[in-house]
Amino acid sequence: MSSSRNQIIAFIFAFIFTLTFLSAVVAPTILPPTPTLLPTASPTSTPTEGKTAMPTPGETRIRIIIGDTILTGRLWDNATARDLIAQLPLTLSFRDFNNVEKIATLPRRLSTEGMPPGDDPLPGEIGYYAPWNNLVFYYGDVGYFNGIVRIGQFDGGVEFIANQTADFTATIEIAP
Repeated sequence: MSSSRNQIIAFIFAFIFTLTFLSAVVAPTILPPTPTLLPTASPTSTPTEGKTAMPTPGETRIRIIIGDTILTGRLWDNATARDLIAQLPLTLSFRDFNNVEKIATLPRRLSTEGMPPGDDPLPGEIGYYAPWNNLVFYYGDVGYFNGIVRIGQFDGGVEFIANQTADFTATIEIAP
């Protein structure tokens, strides 16, 4: 009987050893890798929590006029933003897209020279979606997509933009 008892104990030890070996050696090769956050390009200045901030060198102050409401923002110093600035003033028709952004088709494509292939914009930022030639006002988290180029930001909150339930017209112009 002690022989069968020794066999059972040996089997249990072998089983535990096998499980330990598999979890240490095999499992890491079959489990998906833990995602790592990649750094994204950051603007040269930070949001201003509702206060109008002075532009940093290279930024261009803009006004977005929707009906009787005037919002202010800044376009950063990059090729895409400079190409948009060359087209201002513009009056565009915006519509909601996926309850996180308002989009409008531009009259001509913007340069994306020197820009990353995609980005992850923050709520309150202004962007360009190159595949559709859209100017975009972000009011929610869209995540990373290829074709997104971050070009600026609003100076304050974007609740007014988010609360537009119907299509609307906005004029974007360089601020005086």
